[in-house]
Amino acid sequence: MEAGKTLRVAIASDQAIFLRGLASLIMSMKDVMLIGEARSGEEARQMCQLQAPDLILLDARNTIEPLREVARGVRASCPDTKIVLLVDTQAENTAEDENDQELYYFSREVSEEEFRAALAHVRATPASSNGGQGVFRHQPDEEDDPLAFHPVPRTQEVIVHELDMAARIQADILPEEAPIIPGWELCAQLQPAHETSGDFYDFIPLASRKWGLAVADVTDKGMGAALFMALSSTLIRNYANRFPTLPAMTMSAVSERILSDTRGDMFVTAFFGILEPHTGRLTFANAGHPPGYLLSRQRGKVSVESLSHTGMALGVTETARWKQKTVRFAPGDYLILYTDGITEAQNPHGDFFGDNRLIDTALAQIGKSPREMQAAILDEVNRFMGSTPRQDDIATIIIRRNE
Repeated sequence: MEAGKTLRVAIASDQAIFLRGLASLIMSMKDVMLIGEARSGEEARQMCQLQAPDLILLDARNTIEPLREVARGVRASCPDTKIVLLVDTQAENTAEDENDQELYYFSREVSEEEFRAALAHVRATPASSNGGQGVFRHQPDEEDDPLAFHPVPRTQEVIVHELDMAARIQADILPEEAPIIPGWELCAQLQPAHETSGDFYDFIPLASRKWGLAVADVTDKGMGAALFMALSSTLIRNYANRFPTLPAMTMSAVSERILSDTRGDMFVTAFFGILEPHTGRLTFANAGHPPGYLLSRQRGKVSVESLSHTGMALGVTETARWKQKTVRFAPGDYLILYTDGITEAQNPHGDFFGDNRLIDTALAQIGKSPREMQAAILDEVNRFMGSTPRQDDIATIIIRRNE
């Protein structure tokens, strides 16, 4: 391809979150134009016939064969289009006959930097002379080939860049500050780990002056977690407004969309509650997330109520169902919501911080502001960990109903 010429790229995937992430990445690249997206093999073939892209990226899930058929259809109608298959590293038998050996396979488990380098390599590589098909030969044994099937070795610079990108996505999603609600104090904080895991929190304004409170933790790491977090956060916001009094319905709708829009091994734990500030009622659903804690001190007595699971994590199975429960804040009560980066923090001996330490630390702060309680908890976690590197994000929301 001529130097400086814009590379016209088409993409195809049956997973909406991966398709959106791939599209955003391509559109951010210099001298690369995204000319079309397809959600099925037939759409991909038709798109290539109409648009004749310079290159098409075909996304595979767990099996190779369906996309091999798509690639053959693209090759037949657009022999000058370069073809790259994006596949899971667990997939096998990527080249079983002479024609398939002309296809280039690229692991989908790569960082943004690796993907950019690989695409630059593709546009600079002449089309295969074998049959004049305009596709690339698969070379799985060539260690310095950035498009080899096995994952590319990741340098520290690449990892840092990927995590910076993930952190920016994460920061863009999080509210800039907690809302101001008369009669209440709220604070929230995210402390990212060295390897971003995809924790997030949100405050969602709802009808009748209610507020949605969400804390969640998605699977995956790095850019994958950031993209999945973006999807999960958007879904919770959308369905919270659709079901402003029914957090269990919000959970169900979000889970269904995750199952339809992502690959099967991605899920999210989430606590979602609907707060009525004027009554003090909180109606919540807990999808496989660490329990929230309602702390109360009335007439000199301290009590702790656990807001535990009302259903499994989101995106696990189509048959999952969630219940919802209601608790009521008395004046002076606190609610602590958090992710497992707190309770699963470990010290040098391998001990976990645990729920009991969290509760004891919080109870020692009763009467102080939510921000002071939050700072005390995070300080105690850091003291407990000592020199142990943090392995997970920590997200917290702490709420107090004023007396």
